[in-house]
Amino acid sequence: MISQASSYPDCESTCPKVAELKGKIEALKEENTNLRQEKQEAEKKLNYLKERHARLWNKYRKVTSSNKPSSKKTRYEKEEEKRRKRERKKRRKGGEDTGGKDGEDGEKGKPGRKPGHEPAWREKLEPEEEIDVTQDRCDECGNLLGDPIGQHSRVIEDIPDPLPPTSKQFNIFEYYCEPCDKEIVATHPDCPETGDFGPNTLVQTTLFKFEYRLPYRKVSDLFDTLYGFNISEASVLAAAERVANRLDPYYEEVKMDLRDAEAVHVDETSFSVGGKGWWLWSFSDDEHVLYRLVNSRGSGVLEEVLGEDFDGWIICDGLSAYPAFTEKLQRCWSHLFRKVEDVPNEYEEILPIDKKLHEIYNHLNGFLEGDPPPSEREEKKRWGMENMKDLTKKEYEEEKVAELITYIENGMEYWFTFVIEPDVDPTNNQAERNLREPIVIRKIIGTLRNEKGTRIFERIMTMIATWKRQGLNPKEEMLKIIRG
Repeated sequence: MISQASSYPDCESTCPKVAELKGKIEALKEENTNLRQEKQEAEKKLNYLKERHARLWNKYRKVTSSNKPSSKKTRYEKEEEKRRKRERKKRRKGGEDTGGKDGEDGEKGKPGRKPGHEPAWREKLEPEEEIDVTQDRCDECGNLLGDPIGQHSRVIEDIPDPLPPTSKQFNIFEYYCEPCDKEIVATHPDCPETGDFGPNTLVQTTLFKFEYRLPYRKVSDLFDTLYGFNISEASVLAAAERVANRLDPYYEEVKMDLRDAEAVHVDETSFSVGGKGWWLWSFSDDEHVLYRLVNSRGSGVLEEVLGEDFDGWIICDGLSAYPAFTEKLQRCWSHLFRKVEDVPNEYEEILPIDKKLHEIYNHLNGFLEGDPPPSEREEKKRWGMENMKDLTKKEYEEEKVAELITYIENGMEYWFTFVIEPDVDPTNNQAERNLREPIVIRKIIGTLRNEKGTRIFERIMTMIATWKRQGLNPKEEMLKIIRG
């Protein structure tokens, strides 16, 4: 065939069939080239989807799978579960070490320290007393045992029985001061100005309620169980109010300290008061946490807490109240990434956006690790904004993608503050962590009844969180204040 074709070089011009076949060959070559390009694009997309899936899996795996009821599992999931159980049983029988790396079937290795590591023993208390444990007769036959033939020691740690409540009578003397022309009443650290309960009772009831999240009824029951101490639910509330009153000046001091902070993390969440929708605000820096409960989500709350002359930076989400209060903002990148993840993978438009945003963010964080000078920081900020603006210049068909782009555009001035300001974090994760504990309490109690309850809540929760942030013991600090 080849020799014949070479013998008739002009057959293409005289034979339409040859020309047609040659045209088909060229078309197939072009189609093959297009398919290769499509394959490369598909492989890039697949690799990106795998990367995104791994990232999302690491983030959400704790809230998935393990507690899924059997009735909702697919046949494949049930068979896979049985297979894994057989593998685990087989390894145990064979005495195979399962520590270290995960097994081939994805099962995690044995928890705890791996062979070869030094054990980490719990630090034990020094024994305050030695007790000889002896025995005269055999438990089985009653025979006299005589002298011991050996001995070993064990150190047992325990807590003492709760002490019964104490009662003290304070005879308080009154005096007259002539220069001041007023009456002076003597004070004692263990005798509060009001009420019948001492400092330890006031502090312990408050901590049971706000630190350990017990309802007033449970606090009352616990005092009766532990100490045989009769304190009603109303008295527990009254005790918390007295503690909050003493904490009031310290609450205001935290507020003043935050007004002088270089950067403050701020966030807010809904909270029910009297069955109506209020807002719990969280303000914090590295040493202070302040909570404010109000029926507003506007910029007036920021002005009230931080003051009209606040000159620091605010790390926040996209609530309009923040730019209405100040232009010195850092928008939270964690919020941005969550909004990206909320867009389904089926929308192909989101894939390059997601990839580009992560590239920008990771590059900037790597750049800042070297603590560059201000001029380089300014240049890198411009680079980040230009790259982000490139994403917003395109037109997107999917509505959710277009909404995300609008979200990015609205915060364009505030995404890169952290690049030029070393005191500013790129995320508002700190503020979100501050709200976790109050949110748990919100789920337990449902609602606060009135504004008196909000004031108690603000003062006590603020001081407990601030003391913890400063590495202090809330019980000890609260006792110091109550004793005056």
